Amino acid sequence: MAPIILITFAGRRNRMEILTNYVKAALSAGIIDEWHVWDFTRSEEDRLWVSENFGPARFMHPDTPYNPAGEVTALSPFRMDAGIGGDLHLALLPKNDPDVFYEFVVGGWDNQLSAVRKMGRSELATFNRDTVPRIAEFSTPGILSPSLPNPVALAIDRNGHPVLTVNGMKIGPINEINFSGGADVMVRGGWGSDLEILNVNDKVRRYIGPRNEKYPYHHTYAYYSKHANRFQDAIFMKCDDDIVYMNLERLSDFIAFRRDNPTPFLVSANVVNNGVCAHWQQRSGSLPIEVGHFEMPPGGLNGSLWESGSRANALHDYFLQTPDKRMPLVQPVVEVKERVSINFISWLGQDLKHFGFRRLGDEKALAVDMPRILNRPVAIYSDFVVSHLSFGPQEAELHVDRLVSAYGDLMRLQLAA
Repeated sequence: MAPIILITFAGRRNRMEILTNYVKAALSAGIIDEWHVWDFTRSEEDRLWVSENFGPARFMHPDTPYNPAGEVTALSPFRMDAGIGGDLHLALLPKNDPDVFYEFVVGGWDNQLSAVRKMGRSELATFNRDTVPRIAEFSTPGILSPSLPNPVALAIDRNGHPVLTVNGMKIGPINEINFSGGADVMVRGGWGSDLEILNVNDKVRRYIGPRNEKYPYHHTYAYYSKHANRFQDAIFMKCDDDIVYMNLERLSDFIAFRRDNPTPFLVSANVVNNGVCAHWQQRSGSLPIEVGHFEMPPGGLNGSLWESGSRANALHDYFLQTPDKRMPLVQPVVEVKERVSINFISWLGQDLKHFGFRRLGDEKALAVDMPRILNRPVAIYSDFVVSHLSFGPQEAELHVDRLVSAYGDLMRLQLAA
C-alpha cells in the first residue's frame, strides 16, 4: 500500500499547535502514515519547541548543530545507519564529567582521515575547530560511502575506552578517554555534508533545514527529488503550519481522489483564506456577497484578500459561524489555470522527478511552471475543507489571538465527537 506522507514547514509555535492535534488524530486513525516536520524556525524559542515536540531528527542540513541521538554504555553500544558521504561528527558527552565532550570526526579531510578532539561543552553549538588539537587521528580513506548506508557502532571496551567502527573500519580504542560511566551521543554533519539517520523511522520525524535562509523551502523538494526512488509509490501532502481547521472526515476521500486521479499535477484542498478558492467559493454561493467581494486574483497571485487582514477576519468569522463547515464549489473538482497558493496540496511520488528545482519559489514552480510545461492541470477538491490562518500582508489587521482561540475551541469539539 502506498505510504501517505504529510509534510509541514514548521515556523511559529502559536500557529502550529492546532494543526498538531489534527495531524496526531489522523496518524492515530491510520489516515496518514508519516508526518515529516521540516524545521525552518528562525527563533531559538520556536526551534526548541519544535525539537521537543516533533520526534527524533531524521535529516540535518550541514549548518545544524549537534542533536541528541542516543547513548552508549559498557553493556549497550550505540548504533546508527548514517547517510553521509564525508565529515560525520559524533559528540560523546561522558556522564561522569559534565564539562567536556569528545568529538569524533569520521571521514574528514576529503574522506581520508578520522580524528578525535576534546572540548568544553559550550563548543557543541560552534563549528570552528581551527585551534583545537586532535588527541588521536587515524588514516581511514574511503570510510564513508556517499550512496549506501554507513553502519556506525560505538562501544566501550572492558577498560572503559571507546571503540568506533564504521563500515567495518575500526577507530580506537582511544586509550586517552575513559567512558566507564557511559556517555550521551549527539550527531551532526559538517563541511557541506548533510546527515540522514536512516534508522529513524518514527511516524513523526524531524528534518532540520538551513538556519536564517529567507526562502529555504526548495531544500525540502530537493531532498525528496534526490530520493525519488525511495518515495516512488508515496502520496504526498504538504500543508502550512498555520492550518487551523481540517475536515478529518473528508481527508481519506481527498487522499483517495489523489491516488485515483494521476492527471492533475497538484490537487489542492478547498481552502478558507485562499484567494483563488475564495473566488470559486463565492461563485458557487458558499460565500455571500455580504462577507465581501472575492475576485479572481490576477493570474491567481496576491489579490485583495491576500493583502487585507480585515477581509480575512470577515471570512474567518463567517466560516466559523457556518454550522456544517462546508464550502461547496460549483462542482466536486474544479480545474484551475491560475496560480494557487499552496496552503494544502497533494502530489504523487511518481512526479518527484520534476521536483529538482533549485532556489526557485516553490509555489510558482509547483503551481505554475510544472503544470504548464507538463500540460497537466491543478485541481481543487471541493469536499475537503481546511482553513488557513493568514498571509504575511494580513498580519497587521488580523485578529490572530481571537481567531486562534475560536479555531482551538472548534478543534477540541471536533476531535471529542
